[in-house]
Amino acid sequence: MKKFIPIALGLALCACGGTRVVDLNDQKEVAAMQDVMELEYRDWTKTAETMTQSMLKSGAFRAVKNPVIAMGPIVNDTQQRFDTDILTKKIRTTLMKSGTVQVATNFSGEDTTTEKMRSMRANAEYDQETIAKTGTLVAPNMSLSGKMLQRNLKLDSGWFSSVDTRVEYYLQLTLTDLKTGLSVWEDEQPIIKEGTHAPTW
Repeated sequence: MKKFIPIALGLALCACGGTRVVDLNDQKEVAAMQDVMELEYRDWTKTAETMTQSMLKSGAFRAVKNPVIAMGPIVNDTQQRFDTDILTKKIRTTLMKSGTVQVATNFSGEDTTTEKMRSMRANAEYDQETIAKTGTLVAPNMSLSGKMLQRNLKLDSGWFSSVDTRVEYYLQLTLTDLKTGLSVWEDEQPIIKEGTHAPTW
């Protein structure tokens, strides 16, 4: 009987672990997600929504006829490794769904198919009537660029307190009119967290 105890114990330990899928459509479940010092789903969602609404309400797009955005560099200057597309994709999607602006994906090298298709103009294997003619690409008239910053501050923790660090994240975005080179909208959105195990270099 004793030889079965280690096996049962091992199975019990395995049962305690595992992976749970979080239903992101369930607001209650998302709110119950464990708070972390790193940037996570709720941070991206809330920040993207706040920045997008700020941009739309600013009136910057109304000053430009048929606004077309090219994505400029969004620099990750935090102590975490992540692709800033996590954030900008949400902003772009909301902007396009609003029907206010379009995005020039070929201009910033996101979509290489547009350029590749045009290189087929001299290829006899392709029906030239199906190849886009010259002068059909739409140039962007606005660009969106920015930076994500991080600042760690040591807190004077109490004797019984485990909180010892405040992490301040700042998303800074700038919308530029490419005709004039002037900024037509800028905003900064902070994300403040306090706890232990702050991301460091």
